[in-house]
Amino acid sequence: MKVDLSNQLPNPLLESVFQNSLNGIVLCQAIRNTQNEIVDFRIVRCNERAAAMSGLSQEQMLSRTMLELDLHGSCSGIFYQYKEVVETGLPAHVEHYLKPADRWMTQSLACYDDSVLASWTDITDQKRIELERQQETELLQAILDNTQTGIAVMQSVRDDYGKVVDFRFTHINTNAERITKRPKADVIGLLYSETWPGAQTNGVLDWHIQVAETNEPARINSVNLPVDGYNGWYTIWIRPLGDGVIATFVDITALKRAELANQQQAELLRSVLDCSSSAIIAFSAIREEKSGKVIDFRYVAQNEANRQNPGRTDEQVIGHTMLEHFPHVIQTGLFDRYIQVLETGVPARFEQEYNHDLMTGWYEISVVKWDDGIVLTLVNITEKKKHQQQLELANRELQQANDNLRQFAYVASHDLQEPLRKIMAFGDILRDQFTAQLNDYGKDIITRMQSAAVRMSALIKDVSAYSKISTHRVPFQPVLLEEVLSDIQAELVPEMEKAGAKLLIESLPIVLGDFVQLRQLFSNLLINSLKFRPTDRPVRIQIKSQTVAGAEGPDELKPARFYHKIAVIDNGIGFEEKYSEQIFQVFQRLHNRQQYEGTGVGLAICRRVAENHHGAITATGRLGQGAIFTVYLPV
Repeated sequence: MKVDLSNQLPNPLLESVFQNSLNGIVLCQAIRNTQNEIVDFRIVRCNERAAAMSGLSQEQMLSRTMLELDLHGSCSGIFYQYKEVVETGLPAHVEHYLKPADRWMTQSLACYDDSVLASWTDITDQKRIELERQQETELLQAILDNTQTGIAVMQSVRDDYGKVVDFRFTHINTNAERITKRPKADVIGLLYSETWPGAQTNGVLDWHIQVAETNEPARINSVNLPVDGYNGWYTIWIRPLGDGVIATFVDITALKRAELANQQQAELLRSVLDCSSSAIIAFSAIREEKSGKVIDFRYVAQNEANRQNPGRTDEQVIGHTMLEHFPHVIQTGLFDRYIQVLETGVPARFEQEYNHDLMTGWYEISVVKWDDGIVLTLVNITEKKKHQQQLELANRELQQANDNLRQFAYVASHDLQEPLRKIMAFGDILRDQFTAQLNDYGKDIITRMQSAAVRMSALIKDVSAYSKISTHRVPFQPVLLEEVLSDIQAELVPEMEKAGAKLLIESLPIVLGDFVQLRQLFSNLLINSLKFRPTDRPVRIQIKSQTVAGAEGPDELKPARFYHKIAVIDNGIGFEEKYSEQIFQVFQRLHNRQQYEGTGVGLAICRRVAENHHGAITATGRLGQGAIFTVYLPV
């Protein structure tokens, strides 16, 4: 049976101590339900100090239960602390916030029969100071964690003689974690030399030690501290703090890499400029103060080629003016051209002869605007000019030779033909009117004379054709090779029927060229196949085309360019491979006139036409089996 403590008479001495205690004292008796479970506590005794701490009178406290006085008691857990003390009989010490009174207190709890004797100590002021400090700490931490600067606090580590030899991390902020690529838990407690091994050799650790020993702050700019595969660059500020230092640092790796990249770019540009055989000089404009008119240019930079020619060092030119070293640029008109480029921004490139101021010869000059100045590039083209003059002279001589050749061709095609026609006419008269008076020997002489005149006429025609191919040029136009071959085939119908020839032509391309010359080329090739035909089998001629790279053709083709490869294949008498070049030479024949007619000019004309079209022609053959003539024309 539980005792009702509210009706017990107090001991006078105990009551005096109870009422005058500096702590609040409360006796709370358990309230149980029908299942004998504690559901609340009834306050049966309390002193004035407890009433004051709760903000109520003693009468108000004694008329209410614990949960009536503190509705949040079950939420905060204080009710269950009281309940546990009664059920276990073990004392407890708890910290509790009494929300109705807005007070913090510590409660010492002891079991007394079916009750809890609680001693309250008001710690509100202490708690508020503690909370304020906590808020300040949290605010400071929030500020530190949101700053873009890494911050680390380090405690000095001293040797047996009291000298600072290292530091141990005690605090780092969130940004320091990000910058160092390490979480706080892995850094706090570590030595500085362990975290940044490179700091022992590059002097950074010595700077920290110096700050700790001299109590003077320091700043380290652009220091490299590689760790764990991250090659970082930092700017560090170090200040003394107690028996240690506080270091703030900024990761400038991206900026440093950009700076190094710019430096490498500048060094590369300098190397490229110095490797250039052309003289390159940068000038800034010198302007008249009032009018802004350009009156001179000042040297800003030059490359190695300009140092060598005209042989002036950087010390001799940088900072000096153009007119100081090259006063004749005014009378030669160069100075005005430089100003025009500067004012219009339009680059200029021209050739100029200059025979003044230690420079002699012809120069190709390029001028471009650069900020409020210009960049000059000078290339000595004196030798080129001399060579150009020699070429111009050679061209004039070649032009004169071509004129003479054209004159010869005209004479050959007109004036030389006239005596031949008379020889042939007189031979016809002798043969027709005086045959009866001539013996067989005389008749044979007339026949030979007529044959020689015919051959001479054919030779003159071929030489005239060859000279025209060599000297006559017309603008190239698109030429349909299928149309060219169709035209030739129609013309050669009698000869093809006589030889029983069959011509097979595959799809042919369109090329840029001279229709007349290309017609002559393929006409000569087909006539050649019909002429040198076998006697034991019908003539078969095949023409086919494909596209190939120049590297797959003869040496005279450009390897990187593409060409139409057009092959003319026959089953004629062929030739020995050793004659594959000789047959393209003028007047070169592999057979005598009694066997096959011809002047030895036709294939030479074919080669000249191919060359005129920036292509080539080759020949391969097997004696008695046929020949292949391959023409290469640019795509």
